[in-house]
Amino acid sequence: MLVNTAAELCSEVVDTYQPLHVTMTIDIVDKRFGPVKAEAEISISPVQSKGFLEVLVEELESEHIFADENGSIYGSFGIDQSIQIYDEVLDTIPFESLIGHENWKKTVESYMMEDKLKNQLETVLKNYQFSDLSGKYKFRKICTITEFQCGK
Repeated sequence: MLVNTAAELCSEVVDTYQPLHVTMTIDIVDKRFGPVKAEAEISISPVQSKGFLEVLVEELESEHIFADENGSIYGSFGIDQSIQIYDEVLDTIPFESLIGHENWKKTVESYMMEDKLKNQLETVLKNYQFSDLSGKYKFRKICTITEFQCGK
């Protein structure tokens, strides 16, 4: 189906694309942690005022991570939290690449491919700021998604 206006496109996107549920296992580079399970909801959301669709992490939440303060050179940087990321924009799709084109859905779906989403989520995780047990210090850790699965 061809869409000819921004309003038509926004309506079609809302009707066609439900949020995508993702489950993943994250490896955090720190010898105190094993693999961390996480889940995310990713959606495609029109922003008509700006003229693009957002590929958006509505929420990404991990299981609880705990590291005790002993037995590591990072002793003062223990973590007692879960990863919580909300409303993070992974990518934007300009309306002009979709309006007036027969294959607009293929273009949108190319932004939702598993490999692409996995890479974008890894970037978000690498930028995630953990805090120490006191909450006083913020720091980053290298995170890699070792298992990734999209579902409806």
